Amino acid sequence: MPGPTEVRPEILDALRRPVIFHRSPQMEELMRRATTRLGKVFGTQRPVHVITGSGTGAMELVIRGGTMRRLLAVVNGDFGERFARMAEACGRSVVRLTCEPGSVVPLDQVRDALRKGGFDAVLATHNETATGAIADMAGIGAVVREQGDCLLLIDAVSSAGGAPIALDAWGADAVVSASQKALALPPGLAFAAVSDRLVGRAKTLENRGVYLDVLRYEEFTAKAQSPSTPAVSLLFALDRQLADIEVETLDARFARHVAMRDACVAWVERAEAAALGVSLVARPENRSPTVTCIRTKERVAVLQRMREQGYELGGGQAPLTHTSFRIGHMGDHTVAGVEAMLDVLERVLRTL
Repeated sequence: MPGPTEVRPEILDALRRPVIFHRSPQMEELMRRATTRLGKVFGTQRPVHVITGSGTGAMELVIRGGTMRRLLAVVNGDFGERFARMAEACGRSVVRLTCEPGSVVPLDQVRDALRKGGFDAVLATHNETATGAIADMAGIGAVVREQGDCLLLIDAVSSAGGAPIALDAWGADAVVSASQKALALPPGLAFAAVSDRLVGRAKTLENRGVYLDVLRYEEFTAKAQSPSTPAVSLLFALDRQLADIEVETLDARFARHVAMRDACVAWVERAEAAALGVSLVARPENRSPTVTCIRTKERVAVLQRMREQGYELGGGQAPLTHTSFRIGHMGDHTVAGVEAMLDVLERVLRTL
């Protein structure tokens, strides 16, 4: 599944530790370790805020704390559209740039839209889970920086931990993610890395709320604490997973995700050549290292037959709901595991 993805038994075991007081020295030590290690995952020297909630909460936090009136949304698929709708629900005016499924919005279109002026922030999805297309955030960051005070807010829910993230180098002002995707943790934690520029803007804004007020997170993270009672057991799991990622190394983890992607691409191309009725949605230059979206006329039958064989795959997302399924090769999955699943998938397709 492209999330919640499978969680290793060792990580689940960490949830069984006795709960500790969330204002204790032990918790501060735990939070300090987590935010330091998360900084490497998100490519920033600043602390990364850990929020008890889903990735949606982190997205709303940066919208409320980093945007004012009029936003440009770079929409490469259904989850980019979701980000735009969230901003509208928070009272912002949103102009959308869209593209065909499997593509990404060209940088020139982003630049042209921004030159017309009037935007105080740009929303962008790094890895579009609906289509399996990954976008050039370094390129978008460079274009947005041309506009002075315009901020860049990035949804990296399905890429953080499975693809390189670089808030500082991209010149981004927020990168948000969640625990249940490429970080291979249980659902329930969200992460928000933010820039000094976003913090400065938040100080000028009203109606930031309470639970999702980025300035409260800035205050408490500086003390290695959480503004409110956190999901302590999930933090134990996060601590264990970040330690294991350190052992694997981020470079090796990213290479493993690329290898899983390449195994899926090679399999689809062979299956397509064998007239098994499948094809890739994402264009070659945009193929995601964490999720592959596959077109087929047999979506429902494929998902049902694979479930009978012990594999749960992802259904399609709008506008490909009825014509595609998705393979989530993210988190702690292996190339060998993906290849074993693909062998079963090929047998299923042949029976159809």
